[in-house]
Amino acid sequence: MARLRIFVIFAILYSCSELGHGEFTTPKTVLIDVPPQHPVEASSTERTTAPAEVVTTETAPPSTTSSTTTSTTTTPPPPPPPPPTPSPTPAPAPAPAPGPVPAPDQGTWHYTDASNNTCIVVQFAAQLDVKYPQGINNTLTDVLVNVPANATVTDGSCNTTEQWIELQWGITAGNVTYNNTLKLVFAANDTSKTYIFKGLNVSLVPQIFYNSTINSTVDVWHGEDWQTPLATSYRCSRSTELKLTGETSNVAASITFTKLQEEAFRNATNTSFSAARECGGGDVPDAVPIAVGCALGGLVVVVLVAYLVARRRSAARGYLSM
Repeated sequence: MARLRIFVIFAILYSCSELGHGEFTTPKTVLIDVPPQHPVEASSTERTTAPAEVVTTETAPPSTTSSTTTSTTTTPPPPPPPPPTPSPTPAPAPAPAPGPVPAPDQGTWHYTDASNNTCIVVQFAAQLDVKYPQGINNTLTDVLVNVPANATVTDGSCNTTEQWIELQWGITAGNVTYNNTLKLVFAANDTSKTYIFKGLNVSLVPQIFYNSTINSTVDVWHGEDWQTPLATSYRCSRSTELKLTGETSNVAASITFTKLQEEAFRNATNTSFSAARECGGGDVPDAVPIAVGCALGGLVVVVLVAYLVARRRSAARGYLSM
């Protein structure tokens, strides 16, 4: 019983000390169960104290509950960059307005293979005449193109059965140079011991066609023509016009050669022509006219000698000449 009293007094003192501290807070009631005690008789000077509930107050520290919400934002990936814009292809420069075209100059070209054999030698002055549609109404218009004497040899062949030489020359339009080509082809015939002019091919760039809708290369060609014995050249001083055929139906062309001489299937290192056959002469060599002239001269001499002999004989017989 004495211990119970001490415990109660200690609880009361502790409660009073807590009430004297700091700011006022809401007391929290704490219930303490006291174990039951057996009744004991009290003396006359004491009162019997029944078990009682001891109320103590406990100051609960203020608690602050903070709730932090973290928001997560998902950033979408950036869109892919747009594809690069291809640079536009520059349109071909327009053809310059045609002006007066002078007569072509004669040039000389040759092709030499790797073994230093100059198999082809050609010389000529050439001019192309091309008719093409011009303007909105597609009116046929002529354009004249000269093969310049300074055209360059870009390729060729010294094959034993077919030989060719290719010439190239350029025109300038809009600070850009466009190249035209001319290819001459020859074929040999071992049976007849001759070679023929098998043909020619011409490629013309669209920049030469002024005020036209033509926007691609125009190809024209000519087939077989003259024939020449091997080891001789072909010569034609007069104008020779060759009609050209092309895939484009609305383009007509021709080429005119002057001062022409050519020789193929040569076996030499020099560029001199062999004996020539003249054009339009039935492939008659230069020696034939000389032989015919000598024969005629000899015949004249024979006739004159016969006349003088006959006259002398007549005089010896006493006949007067009339």
